[in-house]
Formats: sequence, C-alpha cells, structure tokens
Amino acid sequence: MTLRQKVVVVGGGPVGALAALYASRRGYDTELYELRDDPNHGDPTLRPDFAVIPLALSERGIRAIERAHVPGLLDDILRDSRPISVRMIHTRDKTGKLKEIPMTYGPHGQCLNTIQREKVTKHCLLALEKEPTAKLMFNYKMTNLDFDNKTATFESVVWRDTSYNLEQADANRNVDQDPQPVGQPGSAFQDSAIEVVDTLRFKTVKFDFLLGADGTYSTVRQHLMRKTEIDFSQVYANALWCDFIFPGDANANYRMDPTCLHVWPADENIVMAQPDFDGSFRAGMVCRTDLVRHYESHPDGFANFFKEQFPGIVPQLLSEQEATAQFVTHQKIPLKSVKLNKFGFKNDVLLLGDSSHTMTPFHAMGMITGLEDVRIFFEDFRDQTLAPAIEDGVREKGTAPFCPENAVAAYSAYRVRDVNDMIDLTNEHYYELRHGVRSPFARARKVCDAMLSRWVPFLGWAPLYARVQFSHERFSVVRKKELWQKNIWNAVIAVLVAAVIRGAIIGSQLLVRRHNVRS
Repeated sequence: MTLRQKVVVVGGGPVGALAALYASRRGYDTELYELRDDPNHGDPTLRPDFAVIPLALSERGIRAIERAHVPGLLDDILRDSRPISVRMIHTRDKTGKLKEIPMTYGPHGQCLNTIQREKVTKHCLLALEKEPTAKLMFNYKMTNLDFDNKTATFESVVWRDTSYNLEQADANRNVDQDPQPVGQPGSAFQDSAIEVVDTLRFKTVKFDFLLGADGTYSTVRQHLMRKTEIDFSQVYANALWCDFIFPGDANANYRMDPTCLHVWPADENIVMAQPDFDGSFRAGMVCRTDLVRHYESHPDGFANFFKEQFPGIVPQLLSEQEATAQFVTHQKIPLKSVKLNKFGFKNDVLLLGDSSHTMTPFHAMGMITGLEDVRIFFEDFRDQTLAPAIEDGVREKGTAPFCPENAVAAYSAYRVRDVNDMIDLTNEHYYELRHGVRSPFARARKVCDAMLSRWVPFLGWAPLYARVQFSHERFSVVRKKELWQKNIWNAVIAVLVAAVIRGAIIGSQLLVRRHNVRS
C-alpha cells in the first residue's frame, strides 16, 4: 500500500488554516498545530487575549480563498460583511469646523469587504474538519524542530488553571494509537518506520514537509535561522496600535456611514475605523510610542489629547470616560516590519505569512499577502511541477512528494522581492494616510489617476491603492508602475510650471515694450 506523505502546519491562524486546507484538498495527510484553543469548539476562556485588527478583504485575498476549491467557503466568510468603497477623511477646515473628505477606493466601483478577522480562520478550520486527511491539534506550542530527521516536537499548553488541555492531549494520544486504514475519515497516519513519541505533555511528529505560519514571532523561523543563513531585518515604527470600539446607537444602528473606512489623520498619529456587523465600528489608534506611555501613566489627560488630535470622535461617538476606559483597558501593540532574504530550507520547510514577512497595517495587506503566499506557492510552484505526473496517473493523489525539487528556493527567489516591496509601500502609506489625504494636490492627483484609469484604459494607468488591492499584479511590478506614473506627473508639472514661468516672462516683456512704445 502506497503511503501518503504528511504535511505539518505550525500555526492555525488565517494563513495556516488556509495552507492546511490547500494541502489536505490535494490528498496529503495534514496535521495543523495551533498554540491557542479551537475558536469553533474550544473553551473561549482558554484563548489568550489578542487584539483583533479588522480585515478589509480585497481581490487578492478573495482569489486565494476561492482557489481552495471548497464549495461555499467564500460565501460563509463574506456573509454579514460590509462592503467599503470610500475612505472618509475626518478633519477640520481653516475655521475649525468639522470637515469630511470622501475619497473613492476603486476607479471602477471596486470595494473592500470588511469582516472580522477570525471568520477566515473559523471557516477554514470548519472546512478542514470535513477533510478525511486532516487533523487539528490545539493548545500545542512547538518546542523543537529537527531538520535532519524531519521531526517537530510540540508541548501541550495550559493557558489557565484547568485540566482541559491535558485531557485533550491525552485524548489525542489515544486517537493516534488507534490505527485505521489510510483513506478512511479520521484515520491515524500509518508508517511502521516512524516512531511517534507522545507523552502527556510532549508530542514529537515526523513530517515530509512543514509549513510555518506561526506569526511575526515565529518559532519555526527562529529554528530555521539557526539552521541556515538568512538575512533578517526588523524595524519598529515608533508607534503603538490600540483598539477602540465605537458602539452603535440605542437601536444598534451605525452612527457613521458604514460604506466608508473612516480616517482621522494627525501629523504623527491616526485613527482608522471599519464597520462591524452589529452596528458598531472597530477602530485602531496608531500613536507615537512615547505619547502612549505618557498617557498610560497619566490617563486623566488622555481624553483631551484624543479630542484634540481626532476631532469628531469625542463626544460624538465616545464619551470622554469611555475613550479613557478603552485606552487604559486595551492592549498596546508595537508596529514593526520584518524582512527576510529567503523563506525556506531545502525541499522540507517553508515560511508563509507573517512568519516570513511582517508589515504595518496601513495598506491592510498583511494577512491578505499571507493568503496570497499560500495560493502562489501551491498553484505557481508546487502544482505546476507535479500536475503532469498526477494527470498521467503516475502517482496516486497525495502520495507524490509534496514539494518538488527546488520549489522552495524558486518560490523564495520569486516572492522575496514582492513582499519586501509591499512592506515598503505599506510604510510609505502611513505617511500618505496622515498627510497626503489632507493635501489638495495629492487628492487631485488621485482623481486624475482614477479618471485616466476609467477613460483611457489602454494606457494601463491606475491609482496605486487600486493596483495593490484590486489587481493581481506582483507587488514589485506595482511599485515600478507607480514610480513610472509619479515620474510622468512630475514631468507634466515641471512642464506646466515652466510654461507658466515662460508665459509670465513673455507677458512681462510685452508689457514693458508696450510701455516703452507709449513713452
């Protein structure tokens, strides 16, 4: 009997869950290990508190979910989502009055879909539960990764004073020791040559391929950097993210336009808010680190600071007491960028999502880029090499080597430049959100970009944001085209300025001549 290869996925967030779904749908035995508890069926008290930044799901993420080829998955994820087509800027005019400036996202009516981030994870995990080759393991922390023997060791985690995790670990151990024929739902993985070490707290598993999707503080990446040479850079943004919730009115209706992403820009700080399904808005304040630390120590002054920096929130959406209480209670998350020069090791291990690239949230592309990682690796690098052999019936589904020769290296070489360019674009967008949206010149350029995109499509012209969110171009190509468009605009402006100056000179000369003639 031909044995299926085993894929181990470390990390059960959106990217890890989607990657596991891609692998299991291709017939491979897939085990997913997640540090937190099961978001669908587990004890909610066993999930540690993590701040949840809302997700604006765009075309790239939608395409990645669609290509999992799970009927109804995308519909379930998008159910109760809120389409967003406009960025609404909240500021003051020169007289101090509140002012709103709408900025359309897509030149052709495209929109973002704002959803709770957990929905992608939950529905991908529910789809995995129906896959006969998939196993989900929660409350497990990876403690060791042996690249030579291709084994990973996990420790069961008890988040609070409860025996739930130990009972779950013991139950999993019993399931693993109950052999069943490969191919039957719920079957244990069989390989007489593999000894699985499984105690009450520790579990060592053999893998043929391991996908690391365990986030920005990735344990897989740490082990990988000890094994092979990887250039690593980490830059903090000198800013902290703090969640806020703007509740609906007494009838659970929205207090602002729910078709907009609302932005309150300040010179160094910003608040962004997206509609939730219950009439509220989930918001995030990005504030300079030293200011956050100051108001943590002096919370009595926070409401006045918040009101002055972000006009129209207090008291219209939150009272001073509510704003201060949420600031004091909610987590403060440092924002940073992480870049690597390669994402894997041999044909055995690959990093995906935030474990391979971390970006600030200003283009809302961190998780979407991770979802796109999954699609690109599977479709463009793994599947294309194996498809001919599978179609010719050379190998049974799931038994071919999961990773073709050099696929990891080829994917890294292809993807590194793209994600690093996206990280740079995201950091640049932070300045755009604070300053560019308030600049009449910058807004005029966006309007012109959109008009050229609609009216002269053969030019291939498009606003930068539309290229990032609504196209499937490589990020390195997006960056090149944006630079090309910027250079053209600069040349046009230079020509216009030169023409105005030349006209002024000629006009002044004519006036002088006319004056001399009259004299």
